[in-house]
Amino acid sequence: MKVAIVHDWLVSYRGGEKVLEAICELYPNAPIYTLFYDPKKLPPSLTRKDIRYSKKLNFFRRVRKLLLPFLPFFVESISLSDYDLIISTSSCVAKGIIPGPNTKHLSYVHSPMRYIWDQQKDYLSTKQYLPGMVWVIRYLCYRLRMWDTMSSCRVDYFVANSHFVSKRIEKYYRRRSEVIHPPINLSFFSDLTPPKRRNYFLIAGAFVPYKKFDLAIKACETLGRRLIVAGKGEEEERLKKISGPHTEFHIEPNDAEWKKLLSGADALIFPGVEDFGMIAVEAMACGTPVIAFKKGGALDFIKPGISGCFFTEQTPESLQETLLKFSLNDYDHNDIIHYAKNFSKERFTQKFQRAVDQLLREGRIIES
Repeated sequence: MKVAIVHDWLVSYRGGEKVLEAICELYPNAPIYTLFYDPKKLPPSLTRKDIRYSKKLNFFRRVRKLLLPFLPFFVESISLSDYDLIISTSSCVAKGIIPGPNTKHLSYVHSPMRYIWDQQKDYLSTKQYLPGMVWVIRYLCYRLRMWDTMSSCRVDYFVANSHFVSKRIEKYYRRRSEVIHPPINLSFFSDLTPPKRRNYFLIAGAFVPYKKFDLAIKACETLGRRLIVAGKGEEEERLKKISGPHTEFHIEPNDAEWKKLLSGADALIFPGVEDFGMIAVEAMACGTPVIAFKKGGALDFIKPGISGCFFTEQTPESLQETLLKFSLNDYDHNDIIHYAKNFSKERFTQKFQRAVDQLLREGRIIES
């Protein structure tokens, strides 16, 4: 059986790429088709794969966001009609690949395109535009929504990374999907001993608007609680401007530093409406509880009193109220680690292989 994997772009190593790694282990000989590729940003586990991309288009990888209106055209130009099975991993346009008439297509969706659907306002509100440009962007988003909905018909079997994303797939595409949570490499944290807590809260990941890092900074500064902000991204300068004496930044921590930060925190703060939240489950794998906004993918992994707790309004005041009530003594280190095993890489592999087998056995899964 000839299998091809399609991934939006390979220019960073985040949650989507970790899912891709796990899929590649199931299909080690499958080539990976992508729009943009930067091997310097990826681990050997991916760069040693057969990665296929347009070198001419890749010249524009640093300005790929400006090319968003044209990305459907580029992904549709990839010819995969000779393959028996296509697996796309998509948060942008990869699911819009055109399969051959006899090709089965399973799409693992991290999210329908956030910036054209329900989180468009978040992306537009944090940037400055020339007069009238917002209306041009809104029109382009309107056209992209039409394509995004239409191209969903090319998928035979949808898999969502959380129940939150599954509901969005049903809302925007009118399609059913199976929920298979992303794989967490629990063995990476297995050598940790119960840490000595260092009296700080942690917020970690990509510095992008929808993650609401600013909310955590404001809440902790108001309460005088120490907060470590770890990661990197476009919002770094803005977040540093609103931070105060109780906030410190760790930019691009290495693996050893990640372990130390995740295991040493009193809790990880998770204030955004996110599709899932692999960094939160990684914190749980270290025995660290999570304080999350009660919406989105967090509903899949927060078990109150066991793995963390919620705050109910996406405001600094609501988070402050929860932080004042929070006590690390209310949580058991080993119970949190045991609960995190529900999101293991082994469980992902079993469920994903079963989904592929069902597609190949039963054909198109389209019921709404």
